Amino acid sequence: MTALATSRRLLLSGVSLSAAFALFHGQLASAVVTRGDDAMRGGDPNGAIRLYDRASRLDPGSFVAADRLAFNLALHHDAGSARLAIGVASRALDAGASDALLVDRALAELQLQRWRDAERDFARAGRIARDARYDHFAARAALRFGDRRTATNDELRALADDPSFSPARALLGHLR
Repeated sequence: MTALATSRRLLLSGVSLSAAFALFHGQLASAVVTRGDDAMRGGDPNGAIRLYDRASRLDPGSFVAADRLAFNLALHHDAGSARLAIGVASRALDAGASDALLVDRALAELQLQRWRDAERDFARAGRIARDARYDHFAARAALRFGDRRTATNDELRALADDPSFSPARALLGHLR
């Protein structure tokens, strides 16, 4: 085989692999997220985080990869991981609103005691998902920075989303 034939084969292989990656990077990222889920179920949260990070790098537009990565970083309960979680969620949110990513970011903001930011993110997630739990978490965050009026409004929104949500009823009764 001549050097020219070898070069052509290598070039063709490279072009083929590049085209395959361009066409299937989303599916590849999804498979890596699944492996991360398996690692999490297997009791390896650090391995899962590495896999979720790899998936989000393979497909930066994957909300699922960003959600899993941000959520698991937020669960680490340390300032460095919380800051990373906020960054991951914020970058993904730049591409579009997602209640799950807002909640991930809010959980990380709670770790850093950024109560106002957490309240805003939980409230926005509650409005997007119409989920009383998120509105209630927003109210609890508002109370952390002493804003009873915002907490009351958050709980009223929670009850509008779910009139039977008892934690909102209880806190609203306490606020009045």
